[in-house]
Amino acid sequence: MIQTKLLLLEYATINDSDQNHWKLAAIRSIKNLLLQLDLNAEIVPTSNLGKLKSLLISLKGDQLSKEEAKLLEELVMV
Repeated sequence: MIQTKLLLLEYATINDSDQNHWKLAAIRSIKNLLLQLDLNAEIVPTSNLGKLKSLLISLKGDQLSKEEAKLLEELVMV
């Protein structure tokens, strides 16, 4: 489900006349982090922002950028 949301956001951002490059970079970064997971075996907490953020921080091994954190909020709200 989260991959679908990211894909839709990526297409919308690419087709947007403003072309928010920071948002596109954040989308691709989070997509790459999620590729590290076996989504069939693990549950991704898509409705809990805190748990999702913790998971991605763990995968990244560093804090999320401001853009990535903002994107996560958008994903959970959608």
